[in-house]
Amino acid sequence: MNLYSRAVQQIINAQYTVIGPLALEQAKKVKGLRIDSSSSVTITDKTTKQKVILEELVKAYAEFFGQASIEVCKDAIHELKPPIPDEELPRILRTSMS
Repeated sequence: MNLYSRAVQQIINAQYTVIGPLALEQAKKVKGLRIDSSSSVTITDKTTKQKVILEELVKAYAEFFGQASIEVCKDAIHELKPPIPDEELPRILRTSMS
């Protein structure tokens, strides 16, 4: 699993601990993501940058649950090892907004 796929999975798992099955429902609406019956995530859209798909996932949660959901996503991303460098993250997930 590549780093962006791991990031998506980490975010969904973190959101699941907060909002339960709604986390999966929201993630399934994001174009370019496939979630199977065991809740494993695959980025299926190879024409869109994975960074954009990651951003769309965060925006989907933010649309329903506001800034708190963005903070949950940021916390989840920063637990990844190895980390994704800030410049490779969507702006919405960066620790600094530059």
